[in-house]
Amino acid sequence: MKIIFAIAILIFAGCAASPEKLETVGRRESGRMAPPTKRFSSYALYELKPMILAPVLRDEERKVKAAGELEAVLRAKIQPLLNEWQAAPAEGRSGTLTIEPQLADLRIISGGARFWAGAFAGDSNIDMDLSITDQSSSQIAKPRISQHAGALAGGYSIGKTDQNLLDYIASTAYFYLKDNY
Repeated sequence: MKIIFAIAILIFAGCAASPEKLETVGRRESGRMAPPTKRFSSYALYELKPMILAPVLRDEERKVKAAGELEAVLRAKIQPLLNEWQAAPAEGRSGTLTIEPQLADLRIISGGARFWAGAFAGDSNIDMDLSITDQSSSQIAKPRISQHAGALAGGYSIGKTDQNLLDYIASTAYFYLKDNY
């Protein structure tokens, strides 16, 4: 029994999204995206707008709830960065940069479904566009941030890899913004 318990702990620990792993994945995914047409450091003000949901997501209460959780994780990760930028001296900088997350697709398998159905519950995925515009509504960038959690990994972790998707999406968005400042 102790051996089974020890193996379960190792599996769960291996599925956790450590800060180092989040940074590694966030930087790697950010580096794959097209750079903005203008550096973010050239702006004096920064605004993070509420997340926009694709029409297909608005009809399912579970997806709306999961989108709200994703938005909270994004806001907690990105807003301090924007506050830091805004506090910097504004010499030579002007205008407002607006960042608007647009959720195109979301499917997160619940822990309960993973417990009962395991890998048979299928994959989880999140696809989000980060629409970045300036005050004249000119698009500066619109990277697509996508992550998925495989069914087998989700089954072994009883849903932990599915829940980690929120952190990976937020980390990728954070590093895209930071790397292009």
